[in-house]
Amino acid sequence: MVRFARLLVRFLLTAALGLALWPGLAAAANDTPETAIVLTAAHNSASDTLVGSPGGAYRYYRFHYQGGSAPAQVTLTFEPGYGSTGNQAFGFNLYGPSGLSFAGQNAGTNGNVSTAQYTLAFPAAMDVLVQVYNYTAGMSVSYTLTVAGISGGSTAGLVASRNTTPEQALSVTTINAALGGTLVGNAAGAFQYFTLHYPGGETPMTITMNASPTYNGAGLAYGFNIYRTNALTGQSQLVASGVPIASDVNSTTLSATVTNRAAATYQLQVVNYWPGVAVTYGISATGLAGPAPAASGNGDASRAIVLNSARPGATATLAGNSGGAFHYYLVQYPGSQSQLAIAVTYTSPLGGINLDALGFNVYNGSQLVTTSHPADDGFGVLAAEWRYADPNPATFGIQVFNYAPGTSVSYTIYQVGSR
Repeated sequence: MVRFARLLVRFLLTAALGLALWPGLAAAANDTPETAIVLTAAHNSASDTLVGSPGGAYRYYRFHYQGGSAPAQVTLTFEPGYGSTGNQAFGFNLYGPSGLSFAGQNAGTNGNVSTAQYTLAFPAAMDVLVQVYNYTAGMSVSYTLTVAGISGGSTAGLVASRNTTPEQALSVTTINAALGGTLVGNAAGAFQYFTLHYPGGETPMTITMNASPTYNGAGLAYGFNIYRTNALTGQSQLVASGVPIASDVNSTTLSATVTNRAAATYQLQVVNYWPGVAVTYGISATGLAGPAPAASGNGDASRAIVLNSARPGATATLAGNSGGAFHYYLVQYPGSQSQLAIAVTYTSPLGGINLDALGFNVYNGSQLVTTSHPADDGFGVLAAEWRYADPNPATFGIQVFNYAPGTSVSYTIYQVGSR
């Protein structure tokens, strides 16, 4: 037994010495393109830590893209984020056949965690090599790489098809969405349309478009516009247009962000004025409104409806009286200075109602935190809103009220940022 133990120790020491003499044996298995880890619909995510080098340190992954202009969203979250690494020293590149390449784009930072993203859409199927890189000398960065929309997965993006007029717009029904399509341009403009639902509360709705090929003329021949109908005039108004934020030899990235106090429906118009050229695009849409089913039975505080990520909103009609009529909701706030927003948007005409009779109260236990009354959002829609940030978690009670006797009002309530 003693002899066996000595032989085992000798073997372990020999193995350790071998790794020291041949450092390549101790390196990560996927530090070259030839050893790339394969990502699939069943295993579409990988996490690792990468120590930077001035000459570049790398990890490689590979996935099969199904083509058909279906959006495949590549997302890299990492810590420490851009505040420590800078915007160029950590991120990822995508490589396809025949020199085709795309660069991940800065998608923002929350605390010390940053996100880089690229939404790939392409007519042809191909194998895609993902290169995660770190050029920060000696800095260790932890990351998670995820590819959503691979063929065979449970989540799929929305692909443009026959949605060439506003009446044919494809409706987006999720809080975050990946959209894709191919649009052949003409001098008079070619268009595709999507319908977006927004929760209000001044929360950001961000549209980011990655499009290929890069335009070779002056100005910009393709992009997107965001429209909303004015409730007073019935006219469609341009709210925002995509602004180029990055461009290279193969693609251009455009982005725009919309905020407003009221929940509303927006129309996303993808445009191409480049005659005869097929532009393929992938779009990431974030900050959209989730489901808002009808509320019932929440006329007293003991039966409050919990609003959370699974049920972010609700719709209801509240008949007023002079002593006050009420609906109750609960929202759990996670703390950590994260942003919480509550918006109550009124969907029925309010006529000559005194707006002080409508709104909502926010309670922390029995303590009144704030009262919000509706105001015009600039498009003829009335909404009440409240925004909050604090280090400490809390559970808030939301009391929607109507003190207008004999008057029923319909509303939609959304929260963004609860647990």
